[in-house]
Amino acid sequence: MAIVVFTVLAFLAGLVGGWVLSMAAYIIQTSVFGVFDRDGGLAMGYAFTIGPFLGLVLGITFAVMTARRMLRERRARA
Repeated sequence: MAIVVFTVLAFLAGLVGGWVLSMAAYIIQTSVFGVFDRDGGLAMGYAFTIGPFLGLVLGITFAVMTARRMLRERRARA
């Protein structure tokens, strides 16, 4: 049961982390590199398209890595 709980938590952490990472990329792009976003289309693209996609990819990756590691540790103890 602990494996399922930690896998779900890892997925949620990856989901939130991916979205935050995409928004940080937007802020860096507009602040540091001077990209001008007049109508906010770039921000909406990052917030509603790139962010959820990156979050989904990172969430699945974190969940798989967590489940594999915990299963490997359980087999080593047995």
